Amino acid sequence: MKKDKEKALNLLKQKVNGEIKITYREITKQTGYQERQLIRLSQQIEKKDISSLLVHGLLGKPSNNSVPTKELDYIKNFKKKYPSITISQFMDIYHEDVIWNKNKQDDVKNYNLKVRSKSFFQQLYKKEGWKSPIKHKCFKGEKQVHSLRDPSPRRGILIMVDGTPHDWFGNGKKFSLHMAIDDATGEILAGWFMPTECLLGYCHLFKILFEKYGIPISIYSDRTTILWDPKDGELTEVGRMLDELGIELIYANSPEAKGKIEKMNFTIQNRLLNDIIRFNIKTYDELNKWFNNYYIEYINKKFAYKPKEEETEFVPLDGQDLSNIFCIKATRTILNGNMISINNEYYIPIDEYGNDYVFYKGTSVEVWQDVFNPKLVRIFKNNKIYGTRHIQGHRSDPVKREQKRIDDQKMLEQVLRERDERLKARARRS
Repeated sequence: MKKDKEKALNLLKQKVNGEIKITYREITKQTGYQERQLIRLSQQIEKKDISSLLVHGLLGKPSNNSVPTKELDYIKNFKKKYPSITISQFMDIYHEDVIWNKNKQDDVKNYNLKVRSKSFFQQLYKKEGWKSPIKHKCFKGEKQVHSLRDPSPRRGILIMVDGTPHDWFGNGKKFSLHMAIDDATGEILAGWFMPTECLLGYCHLFKILFEKYGIPISIYSDRTTILWDPKDGELTEVGRMLDELGIELIYANSPEAKGKIEKMNFTIQNRLLNDIIRFNIKTYDELNKWFNNYYIEYINKKFAYKPKEEETEFVPLDGQDLSNIFCIKATRTILNGNMISINNEYYIPIDEYGNDYVFYKGTSVEVWQDVFNPKLVRIFKNNKIYGTRHIQGHRSDPVKREQKRIDDQKMLEQVLRERDERLKARARRS
């Protein structure tokens, strides 16, 4: 309801003079003024007439809260660097990079720059026609309320993971951020960017997580086929790695079931693009290092919270060799020449001294291929790990394999033709 100051003053004047009996609540309904405002106006009526109260006390003068033109021009010029940015993030960046930046104190002094409230930036956005990338929903009528689950009491009880694709550099190419957060604090623990959500991305994520914090009790994820086999529910390679570390893998049935990490994904998507510009990050290699070494701590200071209990459930690695975990494990048979074949590459087993180690032909062995370095292949047999030596020149070219198949087919046809000719000749003689 639009406020009607003149009507409010007239009703208050009549009320003060005893001309009418009316309550402040009734005047509020008719004029839109709150009770505390009406009381203040009643006190002013005793000192001034209505006509003078209807004229603003600063008419013709600048407001006491007005912002100097040079400060406004500075802020508007600073905004050009971030064409699409939320009000909250722009306020943060302006204060951090200008007001509190030691290298910008000359600008602060020369332009009379000050710390400004969020309402100031909201009004500035509205006045300048700047659009925020986040549109806040306005609910009308009844809103469905979902009961909130209490967070875990201690760190390391439940770690939420997810992979989310986004155009992080604004160049039209999407990369997936594999991210882990702790349910007890909402803090980001690790992240890794890859072209798609994949096994290698999650392995990088978990390696950073385990080396930095230790082994958690459980991992909570959606039903991505990287972590869950939809056919029979068997463990995938990543699931097997987690299982070997004694980590329980829990699956969510919907995005709403993992709302905490979905909300953090949304926050990162809206903030990271501008912070990439701000910190001059150029490549995904740079981004992966910077994200884990600096950005996670920066974001956690803004959004993470303390756990209910200070004790942690993370179990330290204590020297455990993760290279025995982060590898693709498969069964192979020793071939002629004491070799095994992996992806059309051939390897010979070697012992700890680098000498060839001979297995009987046909021996079944478990082969470990390192996730981060696929050329690193080891053999596990009889509770002992053997290295391997890659054999150069033994890779089977797919084109040559196809050509050989065609050649063999032609040869077979030739053999069959010759056989048919012999049978026909035999039939004639008989």
